[in-house]
Amino acid sequence: MTAGRGLMRAGIAEIPGLLAEADDGEAARAGAAVFGAARTLDIVGCGTSLFAGEALRHAFESAGLRTDVREAYEYAAFPPPLADGDALLAISHTGRTPDVVASARLPGRARSAVVAITDEPGSPLGTSAERVLADHRGHEPALPKTRSYISTLLRGLGAARGAAEARGEAAPGAAEVRALADPAAELLERSWQQAEELAAKFASVPRIVVIGGGPEVATANEAALKLTEAADQHADSWQIEEAAHGTWASTRNGELAVVLAPRGHSAAGSRVLAGMRGIGAVTWAIGGDPRLAAEADLATPVPEVPALLAPLLTILPLYCLAERLAQARGLDPDIMRQDVPRYRAAREVMRRSLAAGTEG
Repeated sequence: MTAGRGLMRAGIAEIPGLLAEADDGEAARAGAAVFGAARTLDIVGCGTSLFAGEALRHAFESAGLRTDVREAYEYAAFPPPLADGDALLAISHTGRTPDVVASARLPGRARSAVVAITDEPGSPLGTSAERVLADHRGHEPALPKTRSYISTLLRGLGAARGAAEARGEAAPGAAEVRALADPAAELLERSWQQAEELAAKFASVPRIVVIGGGPEVATANEAALKLTEAADQHADSWQIEEAAHGTWASTRNGELAVVLAPRGHSAAGSRVLAGMRGIGAVTWAIGGDPRLAAEADLATPVPEVPALLAPLLTILPLYCLAERLAQARGLDPDIMRQDVPRYRAAREVMRRSLAAGTEG
């Protein structure tokens, strides 16, 4: 097994630069023009794109816009009622995810506005949307998307900012995002070192559980996916309150439980940490809440930022762990096991459209 070409690590390394370049350009203008007067907003995506949408829902709702996030298959196969004044934000890194494209092309969408976030503006999704928010860097080469996830969040936050201004609401500005660039670089430097240690310690761990609340539910989902994609790690993601309602019963001694909780929301996180430690899991707190850090076995402090911006930082230590864990297991983190014929064939089959009426 090769060690890979370093594509995932390179994508992660680009993230501070993305933050440094944040501006109030096309995304904010699109948000003001399309979402500023919208009645409702639907967000659709699959996988990492869906999780970005989950994080962005909080930003759009803070802008005063009722927002629903749906997995693209569910949206295309079982579409909600569509009416004038509805808007759609469709997210796909390639712009070719069939169910996302099908969602943008639903018959009822002709009466409403579609904005696409994609890395390929000339893709089928791009040509199906009124406005396209593209990343000039193009398609990210590693199969596990890291840079593109953060880029999607930045474009979506820009659109939410424009919608908020059009609606007379406040939202974090681009200057606040740019101010995260240096802290993100420092966090990554610390996280790579910590990830080396954690990967060696947990190379054979049976399961990693990532637990989050609010916008950090998206971080938990994205982290669990990256651990699975890059490192072939059994990983689950739990909403922080639901973690206390039965999901914990499958926890085994020695598993790793990661808790993400925004500052000011530590009560639920504290209960979950105490419970998981009592069962025998190793606990890891990531975030800006010193109370949780003091209660966990391991801690990664993150600068205090508005909750809407926290996912831009809290995912970074987990990206580093996924990449380092793959290396510790002798896997190529860039390719999602596509060097194994049966996994490559399975991916080709499962990436076909599943939604009713959109096969092929």
